[in-house]
Amino acid sequence: MTYGRVRWVIVGLLFLATAINYIDRQTLSVLSPILREEFGLSESDYSNIVSAFLLSYLVMYTVSGRMIDRFGARFGATACVLWWSVATMLTAVARGPFSLGAFRFLLGIGEPGIFPAGLKVCGEWFPRRMRALATGIFSSGVSIGAIVATPLVAWLALKWGWRVAFILPGLIGLVWVPLWLWIYRSPEKHPALTQEERAMLAEEAPAGERQPWKVLLRQRKVWGLVLPRFASDPVWYFYLFWLPDYFQRIRHLSLVEIGIYGWIPFLFADLGNIAGGAMSDALIRRGWATPRARFAVLAMVGVLAPFGALVGTIQSTAGAIAITCLITFLCQAWATNIATLAADLSDRSATGTVMGMMGTAGGLGGMLFAQLLGFTIAAFGYSSAFGLAAVLHPLAALSLFLLLRPWLGKAANQRVES
Repeated sequence: MTYGRVRWVIVGLLFLATAINYIDRQTLSVLSPILREEFGLSESDYSNIVSAFLLSYLVMYTVSGRMIDRFGARFGATACVLWWSVATMLTAVARGPFSLGAFRFLLGIGEPGIFPAGLKVCGEWFPRRMRALATGIFSSGVSIGAIVATPLVAWLALKWGWRVAFILPGLIGLVWVPLWLWIYRSPEKHPALTQEERAMLAEEAPAGERQPWKVLLRQRKVWGLVLPRFASDPVWYFYLFWLPDYFQRIRHLSLVEIGIYGWIPFLFADLGNIAGGAMSDALIRRGWATPRARFAVLAMVGVLAPFGALVGTIQSTAGAIAITCLITFLCQAWATNIATLAADLSDRSATGTVMGMMGTAGGLGGMLFAQLLGFTIAAFGYSSAFGLAAVLHPLAALSLFLLLRPWLGKAANQRVES
């Protein structure tokens, strides 16, 4: 294969990995009514189980990002997919809230690594004018996984029981690993690239020396990427983990109806991944400075996200699903552009680490928000939860603007420097 083909095959494999990742992750929320009944789970129990996943997830996001910078995406992605696939299968033997939380904790150890690995791969294999689209395509596996998970898990649970609904998705990840090991090499080692193509990519994403933690933590741009993720990620986790439960318990949709309609918001999330990346790439091709183009899309999300407060108050279930579709679209347009902005602003040797720090911040925000949600939903209902989620993206956009203003003001012909 030529360079032009192999890079898209690699993106396709990353897309499959993120889809598998979210099938395994989404299984809990689809099965939550069944598990609540079988194990007698309270709102607090469910919040603690979600938080157990997010606790290990937020720690391992940074650890796996650093590991991928050190050992490369080939080894890092392989290790992560193997771990989370086995953890998913083990969840089938859960016997109560404690063991369910323990297996979700194990899942959180393996799941985050695919995202810094994918971002690092896109940063190494694609020039800036195509990078957000490539990131959006591989990240859209998140939404496809959530789309597939809802009817798939519902069907498996109805036909064979909820334990099988954990085992079969875990097996899919084990099939992915040999394909990745067969196809993927770094650009420097892949036989499909010519010397000229390697030189072009090296100029687009120069590889410097690994930066120690004390250097990274002193950089304003790093905090300008990390803090907005702390504020914005909880919105996606809220829709991911609580949306099926909301439509079943509050909107009174059956598990069959969830299987029929529950995937629609995640289809729009998928469109947000691709459209969000394509929009900022198009602005760059029209002469916009790279950081400014990414921020234009992020600012749009901050302006439109407050409409999410209407989900919990509108009477029509169809209307609630429609607004949910808008918010999931915005969540993933945001995720694609802030991830690509990290690849644009960080040195290639630190891309995985910076992305890992961002993911840790997002997981911490998600875990704290999950605990707040457990109290808020029990005390005030879901409408208050949707209202809280609606203010987070505007806060994230504001913090990003204030911290990254020196880079957002660069001219289009200026090189993005540290």
